[in-house]
Amino acid sequence: MHYRLHRRFLPWLVAHSLEYWYYYIGALGCLYMLHHFSSEIPALAKNLGDLAIAGRLNEINIWDFFLLALYIIFFRTLSRLLFFYPARIQQKNLRMELVNRMENAFPRTYKNYNEGMLFQTLYNDLNRIRGFVGFALLQFGNILIAASIFIPKISSFNSDFLIAFSPLIGCVVVFSSLIYFFQPYVKREMDEYAQVQNFLLESYEAKKTIQNYHAEKDFYKYFNEKSDKELRTFFISTMGRAFSFPIVKVGVGASLIWAALIVKHDQLPASDLIFFSSFLFLILEPLMFLSWIGIVTSQGYAGWSRIKSLIDSLNTKIEDKFFDINNETFSPVLPLWKKDVQLKLDEHAWTVIIGETGSGKSWLLEKYAELLKLKQKKFSLIHQEPYLYNDTLENNIFLGLDRTPQRMEIAKKYLKVFGIDILASDLDSLLKMELGENGKRVSGGQAKRIALIRSLVADVEIVLWDDPFSSVDLILEAQIIQKLQNDEKLKTKTFVVTSHRLSTVKACEYIIYVDKKEGIIDQGFRQDKLNKETRIDEFFKKQMV
Repeated sequence: MHYRLHRRFLPWLVAHSLEYWYYYIGALGCLYMLHHFSSEIPALAKNLGDLAIAGRLNEINIWDFFLLALYIIFFRTLSRLLFFYPARIQQKNLRMELVNRMENAFPRTYKNYNEGMLFQTLYNDLNRIRGFVGFALLQFGNILIAASIFIPKISSFNSDFLIAFSPLIGCVVVFSSLIYFFQPYVKREMDEYAQVQNFLLESYEAKKTIQNYHAEKDFYKYFNEKSDKELRTFFISTMGRAFSFPIVKVGVGASLIWAALIVKHDQLPASDLIFFSSFLFLILEPLMFLSWIGIVTSQGYAGWSRIKSLIDSLNTKIEDKFFDINNETFSPVLPLWKKDVQLKLDEHAWTVIIGETGSGKSWLLEKYAELLKLKQKKFSLIHQEPYLYNDTLENNIFLGLDRTPQRMEIAKKYLKVFGIDILASDLDSLLKMELGENGKRVSGGQAKRIALIRSLVADVEIVLWDDPFSSVDLILEAQIIQKLQNDEKLKTKTFVVTSHRLSTVKACEYIIYVDKKEGIIDQGFRQDKLNKETRIDEFFKKQMV
């Protein structure tokens, strides 16, 4: 993958221009032709005025106007396409790079980014960058080329008219200063918008499960506070726009009045004012867009700053001393609370981590997964509450894997093993079943089992399951484990699971007992630790009581 997000804003912009130089050369050529033909309008308009005053309108050649309009439409449209297409491609490239960086980063590096903030960065911020690259660069080129063509033509006609543009230019400078002053508030407004967005996303999910009706009033009040804060920031960020638009229009009016005074003072024909006003309105389009250039540029830069903040988080160096590629795969030293513990994992077998609630079982599994990622091992980690995509069951199981006949047979086999086949009359229909957002069309236990099947279909060496059988009854659990352990293709894999249940522990070869204060209390093979005077056996006797 070609990386781009490591650069600063201006170097990236230069690199982007060089990457798509052939588009921009063509676009600038189209802009030149556009303004070349547009610059003929004032002379035609003046001539039309002179003919109208002289009563000779019958001498007008309509085809001159028609062909001129045709050329202008063609080159205007083509110039937009040549500017906007690279911007759209660049947006896709940046989004793919950002997703790739997140895929390869450790989740804890972006733990401070909630769902709304990530969506804001991956979608809205990149949209703003696309707007800057496509729209702002187009209008920058528009202004420069228009000036290079219009100024000589105006000067050759009447150099006094050039000074009449000074009010408009002065107002544009004032506008740009206002936009620059309010730019920091644009980024702040984007941050607040992300918070409101995340609040809605989280609340929607929570409302489906909590149903805490007596607290609805407090919820509304809290959301109102969030919305008010975002609204205040939005109001401040738009102050520059609110003041800038009238200022630019005042400049246009002042320039037109100044030109009229020149015509009156020098006793020029009225058609000369038509000539000036025609150029004024030709220049007005790019200059009016200049107000949007400032807005789009400030939003694009703010979006880039937010993306770079996420990139910095993703690049955060993990300082844990265990984070060493030389750390052993099956006897790793990992952090547990304020202690370092060494796990003894049985390769090509089932290991279970047990302990009280809050003792750090899931934490250890996460740290082990990070170590495996560092060592580039093939592994699969399934959390207690796995996420299912709003897609078919088949797509949720394979997640981009090639659907070979062998894998399809494996998937169908495990759908039966895990008791998911009851959801449809046949397996083919089951695989095509839509699961809904986060698997809302299936129960929580079924969603978890679908995720477990996903890890078994994947081509991995090590399988990590966090409390995998908590949502199934003891009979189904025993059936699932027995069939998995009898499967010859799974005997080469290493399973590491966490659990509270004695039934799960009895099915595993090796047991690790962890505690928040003591670290690893006890570990060893099942036959040496159960039904004997051990801390592990004592743990389960307390459960029985």
